[in-house]
Amino acid sequence: MKTRINTNGLALAVSLLMVMRANASIISGTGNPIYTNGWPEGAASVSNLKSCVGWWEGPPLGGGEWHIQFRGDAEALNQALTNFAAIKSPILDLVVHDGPKHDKFLELDKQSQPGTDSRVDWELVIWVPESWNQRYNSTNEASQRFYANDPNLHKPVPAPELNIYIGGGDVDLEKIRIPSKLHVRDERAEQSKKISQ
Repeated sequence: MKTRINTNGLALAVSLLMVMRANASIISGTGNPIYTNGWPEGAASVSNLKSCVGWWEGPPLGGGEWHIQFRGDAEALNQALTNFAAIKSPILDLVVHDGPKHDKFLELDKQSQPGTDSRVDWELVIWVPESWNQRYNSTNEASQRFYANDPNLHKPVPAPELNIYIGGGDVDLEKIRIPSKLHVRDERAEQSKKISQ
């Protein structure tokens, strides 16, 4: 008996695997995410920017927490900040970290495709409210027992957050314009440079 392989289907499957990976119920991919259902209004305008290099969604057993990663210069970051400030949310958190950051999922691409850069200059983190509430605010007794020791149990949905990683990339902090609407937290070890708003 002869076995035939549908090369069109195989090519499609291989290309999808190159774009999207799964790791213990965490999905990830390169480029812009295509699924935006349940996101806060305006978040897709950040994820659709050309500076987006990858994304992942977790945690296992339900998902709903999205990490969208970007790489670029101050001009690209200023565009991301403008779009981020337009997200419909009462609070928008901007957190500045020491860099560089290398993402574990982009690192997998680097291992399989030499020359791929795993560096992330900034990252948008958003929760789908329905997923958060099913996980941490459910009235289901089994769910409450499962998450009984989780510090997020019975807490409100976290605000959208943009994390900036300074060092090792092309972002010049002196050229960044922070919209006044954002709640800024500087978590760098060395805070010698002031952030201007």
